[in-house]
Amino acid sequence: MRWYFVFLKSIREQIRDYWILLLTISLAPFFVFMYYMMVETETPEFNIILVNHDEGSFFMDQPINLGDSLIYYMQLVSMDQETSMLHYAEQDERLAGINLLQEGEADVMVIIPRKLTLQLLNPEYDDPRGTVLELVGDVTDMQYIIAAVWSEELINRFIRDASGISLPIAWKETTLGYSGQRTEFELYVPGMMILAVIMMIFSASAAIVREPEAKTLERLKISNLSALEFLGGISLIQIIIAIISLLLTMLVAVCLGYTLLPGTFWFIMLVAFLTSLSMIAFSLIVAAICRSIKDVAIIGTFPLFILMFFTGAAFPISGGKLFTLAGITFHINDILSPTWAVDALNKVLIKGQEMRETIPDLTMILVLTLAYFIIGVWAFRRRHMSAA
Repeated sequence: MRWYFVFLKSIREQIRDYWILLLTISLAPFFVFMYYMMVETETPEFNIILVNHDEGSFFMDQPINLGDSLIYYMQLVSMDQETSMLHYAEQDERLAGINLLQEGEADVMVIIPRKLTLQLLNPEYDDPRGTVLELVGDVTDMQYIIAAVWSEELINRFIRDASGISLPIAWKETTLGYSGQRTEFELYVPGMMILAVIMMIFSASAAIVREPEAKTLERLKISNLSALEFLGGISLIQIIIAIISLLLTMLVAVCLGYTLLPGTFWFIMLVAFLTSLSMIAFSLIVAAICRSIKDVAIIGTFPLFILMFFTGAAFPISGGKLFTLAGITFHINDILSPTWAVDALNKVLIKGQEMRETIPDLTMILVLTLAYFIIGVWAFRRRHMSAA
């Protein structure tokens, strides 16, 4: 029962250090709100410049310019709801379009070739120098990539209609799981849920370091308190804090439009519980390095950023492949347990997989938690318990 008194003592100390507590439980909900503001309150827009160099031709003794028709077609189609974020504007000169691209006022420039009409009206005409459509833009910019893909699709559609050519095959899109029903904001929420648990690294590390810093560890050791009893008492309050942070994060997400799938609440709680255990174990390693709460605030920032940005919690990411074992591919960042937690939530909440298919992920969280605990207990006893 000695762990129980450590638990009560930890509660009082958490209330006393309320700033750390508030930071732990409020940062993930704040990130949810910020992500919502970034991806949901602003409609994406893509500005495409069209430069028509088509010289036109004659059809049944009538002049025709399919370049002009293409521009009209793209401007007309972009008014549809599906492509309403596309904005096409005509420019006379290539150089003027490049200036707009460099100034950030446009994302892509499409240059219509000189012999477009002649090629479409006379399929036997073959002059690559005059029939090549050109895309101009910053290929490293996501705005360019999206706008270019859409523009290519619309141009191909127009060319098929104008030339009377039909593809021998048709395309059908089938979305994986719930991915087609989720908004961009909702795709980030599973990672934010795990981020709510990751944030406990500050409060857990501070709670562990507080004892040797305040010299109370010596009295606890005289009472024959074991390391496991000491860690058990502290861990319980940290798990409660992590669950509160998670629930608050889910509440904010739901209020902002996130749809919680029926029957998944307890699965989320299970993943969060296992992740909180691994974060407590990870905090032991951090606490073994630190001598004071001030050290936790400074040194703890580095592992926090690693856990936030290299596990898929803050945004989707995948490390380089290491090896494949039993059909499971292991990456560099898989040594971090939240990586498996985020993957487990994404499988169920986005990809629509069965919960039993996440057993390998949950198993890896437990394996890594055990590894963290072994390293953490050894390091903490060597650094603090033996010195007390």
